[in-house]
Amino acid sequence: MNHLKIAASLILSLLFSSCSPDTSEDSIYNQLADKQAKAIYKVNNKEFYPSEGVFSAEINASDKLLSMTLVDQFDDRTIISFGGENWYVAVPVKKEVFADNQVNAGVKMGKLLDRKKMIGVGYVMSEGIVTLQEFSKDKVVIKVKGKVGKYSDFQEATEFFPMEGTVVCKKPTFQLMNITEEELFNAQKTSAKL
Repeated sequence: MNHLKIAASLILSLLFSSCSPDTSEDSIYNQLADKQAKAIYKVNNKEFYPSEGVFSAEINASDKLLSMTLVDQFDDRTIISFGGENWYVAVPVKKEVFADNQVNAGVKMGKLLDRKKMIGVGYVMSEGIVTLQEFSKDKVVIKVKGKVGKYSDFQEATEFFPMEGTVVCKKPTFQLMNITEEELFNAQKTSAKL
């Protein structure tokens, strides 16, 4: 009888583990259409955006700054900035987030809670790390981890929450300033040979 219970437990655990969604970057990427992105954020160990949210992705890039803006079908938004001289040369690359220097790296995120009343909640990362894990015309992956404070009272925030997340973009729209496409995407190959 005990063998039957053990076998049943194993079968059930296999079934439930195979039903859980695959959140690997490649799996997420393969589910997206061109110019789409997925932002999977957890604030205080709770999912921030609805799982069905699919974002449009636009990236503004220059030789000194990357700024990514994502907007989903619910008007939820996130903006990630990543700066520094030749930030695009060595990927993956990490940048530290400082509350008083959102140009070095920064994360802002918000979502609507009540569309009719236009009430929402927003957070700004006050400290942490933004990692540009993959960067090409076809695929961008960014990881974020740190602490966030509520946006409306960020200047005097008294409460901060742990936050971590992953953003995966498939063929995002690029707007280039002070840099050519060749410089932006070929620099990584050149630096890898050095």
